[in-house]
Amino acid sequence: MKEKMAQGRNKKKISLQTVERLSLYRRIFEELHNDGVVHVYSHQLAKMVNVTPAQLRHDFASFGSFGNISRGYNVYQMILTISRLLGTDSVQAIIIIGIGNLGRALLAYRGFEERGFHIAAIFDLDREKVGRVFAGRRCYHIEELERIIPEFKPTIAILACAPQGLQGIVERLWKLGIRAILSFVPKKIQPLEGMYIEDVDISAKLEKLSFLNRFTGSNGN
Repeated sequence: MKEKMAQGRNKKKISLQTVERLSLYRRIFEELHNDGVVHVYSHQLAKMVNVTPAQLRHDFASFGSFGNISRGYNVYQMILTISRLLGTDSVQAIIIIGIGNLGRALLAYRGFEERGFHIAAIFDLDREKVGRVFAGRRCYHIEELERIIPEFKPTIAILACAPQGLQGIVERLWKLGIRAILSFVPKKIQPLEGMYIEDVDISAKLEKLSFLNRFTGSNGN
């Protein structure tokens, strides 16, 4: 579930659209840093992320004062600053529930570690997978959530499992202190108090692209 507003460390309300753009800003800063760029002006950065300079400056102003008139933003310092704002300047433990084809693909994705997320434990319902090691992680049975989670202290759970019994799993995660969930399961989840759920519906994205392709004439017809 997407809430309209998020609370910053200073208790100031920040829109989730601003938070999403922060992640995009950091990715662009990282690309610039890899290209050897040291400073970038707000109008240049705004053009790269397809927002207005005013919107970009407003987003950054929500968190403090950055950059200067003569040289713009220091690229490397902004990477560090945004990482701190997003809470990814230190490693966070996460778990994956469901080690089917999608779960194994997520487990193999190296981008999590690069962004400060360490997959600490994996769970599945299939007893043929339980006890096996996937990408260096031992698979635990879903019944062991209450025993294993306190050991690793994860902050986020990724759901890549079957939809059956999904709400019950979410309620167990909530009781164990997990308040953030990334769900790839095509089923509506009823969030509990203080819980954030981000749904990723790949099929819906494909349907959107199919529609745009059909009605914008991009298919070459």
